[in-house]
Amino acid sequence: MDFVDVYGIKHENCTLVTPAREYQRVVIFMDAVGRRFVAMDPDAQPTKYGSSNQHWHQAKPSEAPEGYFHIEK
Repeated sequence: MDFVDVYGIKHENCTLVTPAREYQRVVIFMDAVGRRFVAMDPDAQPTKYGSSNQHWHQAKPSEAPEGYFHIEK
């Protein structure tokens, strides 16, 4: 499966990781080397936490934190 993470970076050949029930608005996926990333569910609905008027916007790839693709060896 291919996913686009919260920074707008496309990841190919990933596996979906089933999130805990309280994380219904996000999708967690893992790439071929075991790194986990987060994407918004395509049909994300507001939860009881926060305002129902809040809307999430995808960040830019340049805004990804330093070491975003770091792998422990």
